[in-house]
Amino acid sequence: MQKFQKIAFILMFLLFSGYVFCGEPVLAPWNENKPFPRPSEIAFPKGTVHYIVQDCDQDPDYRFLHETAVGFLGNKIIAAWYNNPTKELTGKTFQRYRWSEDEGKTWSNPQILMDRGNDKGLMYVGMQFLNLDGELYAFTNEEHGAEKPFNMNLLRYEKSNGTWKELGPIAARFLSMQQPILMDNGNYAICGSYNPTPGGVNGYLPAVYISQGKDIAKPWKRYLIDTEYVNVFAETAMIAEGASLFAMTRLERSAYPNVYISKDYGKIWEKIENTSFPASSTKFAAGTLSNGTRYLLFNIPDFKRDQNGKIIPNSFTRNRGTLAIALAKPDEKAFSKIWKVSDSSSSTKQRASHYPCAVEHNGKLYITYTGQHKYRNCGLTIIPIDSLK
Repeated sequence: MQKFQKIAFILMFLLFSGYVFCGEPVLAPWNENKPFPRPSEIAFPKGTVHYIVQDCDQDPDYRFLHETAVGFLGNKIIAAWYNNPTKELTGKTFQRYRWSEDEGKTWSNPQILMDRGNDKGLMYVGMQFLNLDGELYAFTNEEHGAEKPFNMNLLRYEKSNGTWKELGPIAARFLSMQQPILMDNGNYAICGSYNPTPGGVNGYLPAVYISQGKDIAKPWKRYLIDTEYVNVFAETAMIAEGASLFAMTRLERSAYPNVYISKDYGKIWEKIENTSFPASSTKFAAGTLSNGTRYLLFNIPDFKRDQNGKIIPNSFTRNRGTLAIALAKPDEKAFSKIWKVSDSSSSTKQRASHYPCAVEHNGKLYITYTGQHKYRNCGLTIIPIDSLK
């Protein structure tokens, strides 16, 4: 009897402490009953349109651009990026943005999001947006020297005068890689990369930060996704479904990115096997559409297949020519459909399209990304939700 009482006590402790075993994943990387397509085997969804937000070919002062973000204030689109004069993280490194009031056809002049004159060697790189209760917030990444994560800062747009108010740092040595996602427990989660050492180079650990409910100005709590991850850039994106979370992390020198699951709102994570979803080594973006469809934005590699139709893992490299979106319908347990988002065949003729960010608004998915002509650009693709089937 005492033995059963002890077991019951342990089970109750695990239940009420919030600890759960991960077990079966909420979402598998790919439906292995379907062949994973090559770039030449996918098409653009019906009604897709493409625009250029900011073109470094037309900006002689700032020839480099990277890590875009997109959001909304009312029906106005905001698209942002960081700039350098000539090369990545070399010289002045600051964030700019533009507004569009006509669905991306025309844009305002570039405005500054974050720039303190690079005081104390700070560099302002990627960012994310969140519209909360009608207010627009920006989560901006700082580095203290190239590739040295320093702070993630929170800013609020002041509609009265068109400026940004700094609300302070909310996460140390963390680089956000995806817009905050509201979970069913009322907390927001934001994925990215973390460095545990002050002054350390690269965010090399995948991590998720959790808010204290809607009080997003308070410090967020960090949970490491993988403490044994070995890579240079732990760029991570996440999907939430109740208490269950699905995350994918960039992995160098591998055909298949790392995949993780959590079933307790991001506190405890488990790595699951991924031998079915190949992706180029670069940043992801992910989320859930209003119709319940889960999506994952990634760079689809060109690869070879063996005589049995299986992917040959070492047949591709860091190809960023084709940006794609994978879909899993609400009743599906794995991604099963892939559409094209941007490549050289689009109307904007991008030589490369990578580092995506996405937000849904009024029945459409708005996707920004780092594009490439002679120099880089901020590209925008808009896809009707009804076409993402």
